[in-house]
Amino acid sequence: MDGCNTKWLRSVIGAIERHRSGGRSTLDDLKAELSHLAWSDLAPTASTLAGDKDRFRRHPLAGMRDIGCSALVMHWPPGHATLPHDHGGLWGIEVVLDGALHVEEYVRGGSEAAPTLVKERCVHLGIGDAAVFESPRYVHRCRNLSNATPALTLHVYGGSLERYDAFDEARGALRIEPRVAITDTPLE
Repeated sequence: MDGCNTKWLRSVIGAIERHRSGGRSTLDDLKAELSHLAWSDLAPTASTLAGDKDRFRRHPLAGMRDIGCSALVMHWPPGHATLPHDHGGLWGIEVVLDGALHVEEYVRGGSEAAPTLVKERCVHLGIGDAAVFESPRYVHRCRNLSNATPALTLHVYGGSLERYDAFDEARGALRIEPRVAITDTPLE
């Protein structure tokens, strides 16, 4: 089971399926439902999720292939931070399940040869809080706020996130680093 309750996983997948089946569900509606599920007694915690506790991990949820979205549970070791990165042009919702994240949000501009990032805001996300994005120009950097305990998040994307761009500042210039989204064992 990898530290995830089957009933909780089915609830997450059900919420995503209802959103994708049409109707009037917005990303904010899906965010509200996923945020509610973050508070469930059945939701995984960083301490119950099996695996290497000192490594950043991305676990896809099994059973997501046929609904046009992808969902992952991510384990953030203490103090772990990402480079600023986009999401391959996909919309997304990222909900904190355990711990807290600091998120710096940017808008991507410029060109491939000379990219720019304009900071929009910084937010602190605790359990049940979420970042929602729809723009293909959305970029963010996330950091586990604790230097002592891991954090756990749920990520839902409007497609399969296979490739994305990370942004690194080297020698005073912002560089785009294309990345492949590597995942760990699926949660079933």
